[in-house]
Amino acid sequence: MAVRLLQQLPADVLLHVFSYLPAADKLRVRACCKCFERLASHRSLWRHHTARFSFKNGRYDPRFWASVARRGIRSAVVRGAKENHWRQLAVALPSLAALVVDTGVQSKCLDHLDKFPKLTRLSVRGAAEYHKKATPGDVTITGLRVADPRQMTHVGLCEVGFASPQHFAAFLSQFTNLTSLACHSAAAGAAAGRDQAEMFHCVVAGLPKLKHLSWVLNPRRPAYTVGVPEEKKTFPCSGETTPRTLSSLELVVYDDDDSSLSDDTLRSLSRLQSLTVVYVPPHRGRRLKTWLGLFRHLCALVVNEGPPPREYVRAVPATVTRLTLCGGAHIQGTSTDLAVVASRVPGLLHLQLDPWPTGLMLWKLFPALQSVKVRAWQIGEKNFLDFHRFPSLRRIEVVDEDEDDDDAAAESSRVAELSRRLLTLSGDRIRVMRSPRRRDPTACYHQVH
Repeated sequence: MAVRLLQQLPADVLLHVFSYLPAADKLRVRACCKCFERLASHRSLWRHHTARFSFKNGRYDPRFWASVARRGIRSAVVRGAKENHWRQLAVALPSLAALVVDTGVQSKCLDHLDKFPKLTRLSVRGAAEYHKKATPGDVTITGLRVADPRQMTHVGLCEVGFASPQHFAAFLSQFTNLTSLACHSAAAGAAAGRDQAEMFHCVVAGLPKLKHLSWVLNPRRPAYTVGVPEEKKTFPCSGETTPRTLSSLELVVYDDDDSSLSDDTLRSLSRLQSLTVVYVPPHRGRRLKTWLGLFRHLCALVVNEGPPPREYVRAVPATVTRLTLCGGAHIQGTSTDLAVVASRVPGLLHLQLDPWPTGLMLWKLFPALQSVKVRAWQIGEKNFLDFHRFPSLRRIEVVDEDEDDDDAAAESSRVAELSRRLLTLSGDRIRVMRSPRRRDPTACYHQVH
């Protein structure tokens, strides 16, 4: 009865309703009737969805591929694919624009990437879970061929090593229009530290349109080593050394080893506006204070699992308007620590502290704040309602945790009730936005979200 009543609604109304459903519920709706099966497969509902394909248990049947083709999937993560599977993917996903390849498969399969003519974003992950005993050189990828390297805007490399900086330079030289690069890879051999510095220089000097760079210092040994044919072994990193467009830098630092990049190399990033530093595992961050002293025009700063703020906050540029400090005990600052932060960044507009401190009158320290980001479970009733005391606050982003259905429903109800009370206390000034804590399926293993 209910389904028949819904079927009487106009198709555009049903599509609008279905657009609010998560992917799993859209697939359930398809099983209700033929009408819903057709509507729930509409391309507009899957435009921003990332499909995951795992071929560990064999191939998918023709009916599955026909269903996938109707949805017009534009982003996909592929695991365990063999050569014949790539042909099926190319037929079913002709509009694929973003592709993540977990290379726990034959390396020659990467030669099939040129079957996707609209590809603009590519990530290759070494898939350490497939090859737990892999070491550099176990598998050599002789190159990555895409339909049109000039249309590539985003490239990610995770757990994929390079035999030398020259191999790395030759690989990057084909992507002349890159705007974003995540390079969480390593140079094989004893001179990895020196090679890393040379590779970093190659990126900032050889990619004129690059805006965002994510780089790992002292990474784990990669699962794969990339080779380049002999005739392509060039090293086009001479010429201008000052990046013209790079504005965002993320550094992932392993094992407290942050010495592979010199101050002169980083000082060349004069236009940098956003800096993220992630420490794995948490450690002292010996050079963080020095780095902050090099970037005098930062607008956004993120420090994850680094040293206590008191050790570096006096080096934070006064130009910072967005600040994120995460990392358990390292962020359990006293009112004195946070007062120093407030004195350094008087124009701070956005703040995220994880965990969010309790019992402190932060509205006196940060009167200009316009938005904050918190985790739902960290904020008690009093602290949540105290947000109305921030005179300029307009927006609160509450990150939901991954919980079972009962806990999630109870927490959602609690936050909704507190949001209504806060809206009243603030005179309809403060809006609460909810955001699920979901890991980006296309993100690298090293990236922390």
